[in-house]
Amino acid sequence: MLAPDMSDSQGGSPIQVAAVVLLLVGGGWYFFKNYEIAGLDNVSVTPKETSQSDGQFVNYVDAPVMIDPNRSIPDGNYAPPANPITLTSRSNAGLGFDGLGAEGIRDFSAPKTSLPTAAAAVIPSPRRYRSVKVASWALDGFGPTKLSNLAVRKHVTAVIRQFDVVALQQIASIERDLVPRLVEVINGGQVGSTFQNRYDYVLGESSGPAGRQEQLAFIFDTNQVLVDRRQTYTVEDPTQQMTYDPLVATFRAAKPDSQTAWTFSLVNVRVDLTRAQSEVALLPSVLHSVRADGRGEDDVVMLGLFQADDAYLVPTMGGGAMRAAVQGRATDIYGRYQTNNILIDTVPTSEFLGRAGVYDYARAQDINPIEAETVTSHLPVFADFTAHEGGAL
Repeated sequence: MLAPDMSDSQGGSPIQVAAVVLLLVGGGWYFFKNYEIAGLDNVSVTPKETSQSDGQFVNYVDAPVMIDPNRSIPDGNYAPPANPITLTSRSNAGLGFDGLGAEGIRDFSAPKTSLPTAAAAVIPSPRRYRSVKVASWALDGFGPTKLSNLAVRKHVTAVIRQFDVVALQQIASIERDLVPRLVEVINGGQVGSTFQNRYDYVLGESSGPAGRQEQLAFIFDTNQVLVDRRQTYTVEDPTQQMTYDPLVATFRAAKPDSQTAWTFSLVNVRVDLTRAQSEVALLPSVLHSVRADGRGEDDVVMLGLFQADDAYLVPTMGGGAMRAAVQGRATDIYGRYQTNNILIDTVPTSEFLGRAGVYDYARAQDINPIEAETVTSHLPVFADFTAHEGGAL
């Protein structure tokens, strides 16, 4: 008898084979989806971490809250993503944002480039520079006698070092090298001094009646401001309407780059007390002539010894946006009179920070009025401005 053929019975039916194959494929797919094999020698099988679904991220269009256009993420329980990309408004063109989306909605999506590194994702804040401190000080007959006085030199030097640029009035022009010698003292006068070669000056021509001629000057810290000597001049006054010719100098803040640094012109004025009313009445014309001198500088600040207070000066200058740095306060060591000031048109000169006043050097240096009188009876006045053009901090 022939042995029976067992191939069909041992292999099973086609349906059974298909079922086994499906089970093997399904089991393998489930295994590799939910587990991972770690190690080579000591093989271990561990379940995979559960990944977040797309539904856990909220799109800013679909968020069930109102998004403030000044915010980069909505309020509520929607945490920012772990990716270090900083979300900013689209004004930051340097990050590669493409423009406004539909209906003017701000696009806070990431740039359409490869993901940045953590270092590249940090947006540096604009560098801030300290303000430019402008001052004016009448030295009350500063001449060789005062310059030779050790105490006077000490006090004058200490005061000038408090400011970035100082307009000086009442410098006797008996000796033309008074200001250079004073600047040498301010600079320390010796090699290795902290202030060596730091201060410089602009000196006006002698003007005024015979026998009492004076010079106007600017002394400035070259670490903080730079002067354009091509735009430094004395205002022409052929008919001698002003006793002392105003001195004009143009500066710019030294620390920001030349494209963003604040540029400004200072008009140093010395009004004669005996002709105060008529000379103060001329100041609007002086200011206009400086603005129209062809240089195109809109930030023109007038400062000096006006022999008038702010209540008289501001209306004379036209009022409006004109601002006096010192308001309702005396500018002499005895607290009696206000004769010194700084006049700022705050419309073109938006760089003015609103910080201004009188510097009481006698109190700061702990000297009595008698000692202060040997220096000058006038107190310095000052105003602070931003170092960036346009008032940016």
